[in-house]
Amino acid sequence: MPTGRVMLFNHGYGFIAAEPCNVFFHRSAIDGDTPKAGDTVRYDAVPDGRNSPRATSVRKIDPAVMAEAERVFGAP
Repeated sequence: MPTGRVMLFNHGYGFIAAEPCNVFFHRSAIDGDTPKAGDTVRYDAVPDGRNSPRATSVRKIDPAVMAEAERVFGAP
């Protein structure tokens, strides 16, 4: 599962900053806690046929878990 940072989440939709392009997501794709701008998330994406892929499953990653992973494996 790729990871990225939430750029925007407002009025039930948002965008994840990812490479090679940003990924759109709708609130119906959120698994668990609702992410806010700046949160790191993991997601699955499918081509949407529009300007960007669409996430089908978005899950917020606990900041403590990210910090430990960066400590052990290094920053991405």
